Amino acid sequence: MRICVMSTIFPIISETFVMEHVTSLLNNEFDVHVLADREVDAAWESLGTYQAELKPLVWHYQRPVNKISRIRGVLRHALYHIFNGSYEYFNSWNILRFGKYSASLNLPYVYNAALLLGSVDILHCHFGPNGIVGAHLKKLGIIKKLIVTFHGYDVSLLLKDGRHNNDYRPVFEEADLILPVSEFWYQKLLEIGAPSSRMYVHRMGIDIDQFSYQERIAKDGEIRLITTARFVEKKGLAYAIKAVAHVKNMRPDINIKYDIIGDGCLWNEIQELIASLGVTEYINLHGSLPHNRVKVLLAEADVFILPSVKATDGDQEGIPVSLMEAMACGMPVLSTWHSGIPELVEHDVSGFLVPERDFIDLAEKIICLYDHPEKWSEFGTAGRAKVEKEYNKEIQSALLIDRYKQLSH
Repeated sequence: MRICVMSTIFPIISETFVMEHVTSLLNNEFDVHVLADREVDAAWESLGTYQAELKPLVWHYQRPVNKISRIRGVLRHALYHIFNGSYEYFNSWNILRFGKYSASLNLPYVYNAALLLGSVDILHCHFGPNGIVGAHLKKLGIIKKLIVTFHGYDVSLLLKDGRHNNDYRPVFEEADLILPVSEFWYQKLLEIGAPSSRMYVHRMGIDIDQFSYQERIAKDGEIRLITTARFVEKKGLAYAIKAVAHVKNMRPDINIKYDIIGDGCLWNEIQELIASLGVTEYINLHGSLPHNRVKVLLAEADVFILPSVKATDGDQEGIPVSLMEAMACGMPVLSTWHSGIPELVEHDVSGFLVPERDFIDLAEKIICLYDHPEKWSEFGTAGRAKVEKEYNKEIQSALLIDRYKQLSH
């Protein structure tokens, strides 16, 4: 079975779930390839021993942003295919059939790479927009079966814009399997016309063996919080910082330390907020760190905090992998009643959930954990068990492979 995984960028550290998907297929000895627009060079290192094996299997179509460069590239592709007598390439130029995907020259770039890759049995697209391109590739006859995984933002932004199912109609018509990552997004996709007969919830999973369980034990007068996240609005970092400031105002006796790992467009805004609230000595912004350093800081922390929110542009989480990893390490977690998070974090069982943007409630939950350290081990044990059972990469990979085999029959 020849399988191609499609994502916009590969590899990229912020989408470890795509890298895990690809490496699990390699481990199961599939003939696997990757189709993506571009790569992040630094992310190859995170693939470890898979680097050498994977690099020849990744096809980057590299559509230029500049319109003139894009046209020149398409003309080069056209000459190549004419010279080689492969005139089917020009089917991707059909604006009447493929609309803006041909007009923007996006589809011709993808189709050029797909022709070089050759026919595949299953194309598995991550994120809805890639699924639309995948649906067009299926119409062009270069793939036999199409699977599309929806992660969250790809549905929430569509709903925010009010376009409903118009954009995703090709996916709903052509996809053989549609896989939302949570029950929450399953229901949202149903509402905009996705076919229930070809749709199943498929959880993202993590490699449990990479995260050693460690019972959290309170230290006198201290609590250490940690977050690993991109500095974007939906991660709710501002509310975690406001909660820390509120804890210091309410309970100055609590020695609180908060490590934030990550980078992104809100970096300066977050720095300014920390300074304005006078909590610089309690909060450490580490920026992006190598994986081994992240693991050390996670091991030293007591509580993982991620107060996710619905962003002003409609962007929402799927189910954050960072929460899965924290729970696998045995940490109690603090998060919000947001998107699919309550399907992972059971309130008052493996952590606490608070309403979005309610930093006062969040602060009260931090104080509660400080005052009741017996909950740390209780929450940590429950969280590890939840991830082992429902968010285990090996279990989820086996389920996905079964679906592949069913499709191929």
